[in-house]
Amino acid sequence: MPSMNILLDNLLDTPLVAQITSAIRQAQADGVLKAGERMWSIRGFAAHYGVSTFTVAEAYDRLVAEGVLFARRGDGFFLSERPHQKSVSITLPIPHAANAFWLADSLYEPPLDCAKPGSGWMHYDWYDQDGIRTALRLIANKQHTLSPYGDSKGLPGLREWLARAMTEESLEVSAPQILLTQGASQAITLAILALTKPGDTVLVDDPGYFGLHSALSIHGRHAIGVPWTPSGPDIALLEGILQRHTCKAFFTNPWLQNPTGASYSPAVAHKVLRLVEQNDMWLVENDVSQGLSSRPRVTLATLDELRRVVYVGSFSKTLAPSLRVGFVVANHAVIDALTHHKMMLGLTSSEITERVALQLLTEGKYRHRLASLRERLVQKKEAGLALLDRFGLKVFTNQSGGPFLWVSIPPDVGCPIKLTEEAIAKKVMLAPGALFRVNQPPTPWMRFNVAYLDDPRVASLLESWSR
Repeated sequence: MPSMNILLDNLLDTPLVAQITSAIRQAQADGVLKAGERMWSIRGFAAHYGVSTFTVAEAYDRLVAEGVLFARRGDGFFLSERPHQKSVSITLPIPHAANAFWLADSLYEPPLDCAKPGSGWMHYDWYDQDGIRTALRLIANKQHTLSPYGDSKGLPGLREWLARAMTEESLEVSAPQILLTQGASQAITLAILALTKPGDTVLVDDPGYFGLHSALSIHGRHAIGVPWTPSGPDIALLEGILQRHTCKAFFTNPWLQNPTGASYSPAVAHKVLRLVEQNDMWLVENDVSQGLSSRPRVTLATLDELRRVVYVGSFSKTLAPSLRVGFVVANHAVIDALTHHKMMLGLTSSEITERVALQLLTEGKYRHRLASLRERLVQKKEAGLALLDRFGLKVFTNQSGGPFLWVSIPPDVGCPIKLTEEAIAKKVMLAPGALFRVNQPPTPWMRFNVAYLDDPRVASLLESWSR
């Protein structure tokens, strides 16, 4: 039996399970327990220390999950080999050719000590971390059944909240017209599958969301980019494309667009909807930054009354990206088709994270926090514009609100992809503009996130470009 002595105390605030796991970890660290050493049996441990077998079983299960112990069927529990403790220096790989897959791998989870001006989200501490923890505790303590799959369309309470919120914004819908998804990315994939078929030609923003381009390619759809102006798609070029091609749908991000930060003007919104009607197309309105706009807007879904528009939203930028809660609003027939594809591909979305989202939305602080987030982004964008101007860099638009700036890199500074590769060595993650274009042709543009432009390493990098 193990040559260790554990002191357990029922009077401590620390649960017995935690006391046991902590003592065994410490015995491993101190070398009291050796790799491969056989542990007490569950019953033997319980009898020796006067605790419940259930307590010991839970402690051992936790240690097995952590890799401290391993189990052999019919033979008991044994101490795993202690991992070597050494300092690890992370070197970011420099890609041979930056592409959308590289961007996803490199920018979604870069090393913590990197500056991230190419990121697609805000600082994690901008989100309500304490509120998320409180919501999880409240959900755990309520008499919910947490194990079932849940409703095929998502948590009814959250869909009802969304219906009220959309109605406040002049889009009158009911809960049955809303489908919850695992983030906006799943919502977009479902729209691709439900509204188009392999071989169809569809329109996308140019530049636009790289994840959409990848999804369309994976599912065998042919994408044509519609060039943008600071007021939205170039209407003359859009008309020319539609004269030459039969297109099934237009996937567009009209508000605080990723990556340009631009938004549709009212005139462009009406002209786009007219062309969609004339050409018998669907329009998928990706409003992933809904809630962050600092100026009034009327969604395309509201103008169209959901005849041809399918509206996609998300809480990733307003509550937390880790929740992965997105949604689709559409007419009943489209929602039924989307629900079918959702169930065939991955069954229901997570009711637990949907309950967390609903708790955060209804606790009474959401509107205030959202207003504070909008104001913070306005201030960060003003500071970011001043920084870029200091180094002579021009932006596509300086529209207020949202996290993104689309920045033109002068030819004498260098190729954006090459600059991105060089910046990795300085622990700065950038987002070259080619990644946001269909088929990734060269472009002198780069996407910057204003939330990260105050990092001194960013200013240092920009200064090196201006020499």
